Amino acid sequence: MLLPALTPRPVTMLRIYLDQFAWIGLSRAAQKRPDGAKYAPALEMCRAARQIGLASFPLDLYRYWETAKNSNDGSRNRLVDLLIELSDFDSMAMPQVILDYEIDLALSVRFGRPIAPSPPRVFGRGIAHMSNGRVTDTARPGAAATSSSSDLRIPVDRALEEALLRAGPKEHARSGAPIDIINWGDLYAQQEVRAAQDIANRKVRREDLLAAVVHTDYQDLVGVVKDRMGAAGISPEEVVETLGDKGLLQFVYGLPTRRVANQLRVSKHIHPPQQQKWKPSDFVDVIALPAPVVYCDVVFTEHEWVRALTRDKTDLVHKRFDTTLIHEPDQLTDLLGRATLG
Repeated sequence: MLLPALTPRPVTMLRIYLDQFAWIGLSRAAQKRPDGAKYAPALEMCRAARQIGLASFPLDLYRYWETAKNSNDGSRNRLVDLLIELSDFDSMAMPQVILDYEIDLALSVRFGRPIAPSPPRVFGRGIAHMSNGRVTDTARPGAAATSSSSDLRIPVDRALEEALLRAGPKEHARSGAPIDIINWGDLYAQQEVRAAQDIANRKVRREDLLAAVVHTDYQDLVGVVKDRMGAAGISPEEVVETLGDKGLLQFVYGLPTRRVANQLRVSKHIHPPQQQKWKPSDFVDVIALPAPVVYCDVVFTEHEWVRALTRDKTDLVHKRFDTTLIHEPDQLTDLLGRATLG
């Protein structure tokens, strides 16, 4: 394939989020495996775009988590080789940090409090930024100055960052923090199946399905919302008097990342419970995808989720947040080619 010449020039850097299956496909291409052949042109473009600063490929905690679950050391480390090469440890903040700000901003708009909430740095460097300071590189002297930084220009302790990314199930178990201590995926799937059965029992009409799903989301978020209200000095009574029950649901749905999450959930709740087939792996997608869809320029994810976010033609989520959604490597190749040519 003849690719356009890539020469350094001033560009606007694209932040491109790759779902786990996309990283795996690109890794297979890097290994020149036959099952990675269709990813080879995209890999070439990604490498070139990264080299000239055209694109950043940030990692989130869920990339670490899904990678760490692979017990095959060789397979996991080959994938990590590419994660490091393309990301260079660029990272995204935790969804909870972003959600707290979105709630604060929504409260500020409606109640004038908190006054001018400070937006989080969505993009930064390394595990310290990604984990909101829960994991730091304090294993080396003088690390504090970079551990709290979200500046992409600040170097990270590469040896420690790489060790954390390469750690598999055995390493996590030896450290006393097994990654499967709670099977979140199974618990999440069971919760969604229960919600679906409740929706079916109440014979919720299709046009009312979104409201029903948002209601379950509000029930999950009510503790977080109350905490942010308390921090802003807003009483529950003031919120109820101002918004009412319907307004509270609209409040939750209006939070950008929750809007995306609920669109993803609705797409599966459209079908009867016996057909929807919630899977444990859906947990990571529904939790991880909303922040990239809102804050990244490009999101490469499964076709199922692209359909979910483009199904409602009256409210195209990706258009609302000016995000390009793709599900095939050829789309990534074409996108980077067009960006290069300007």
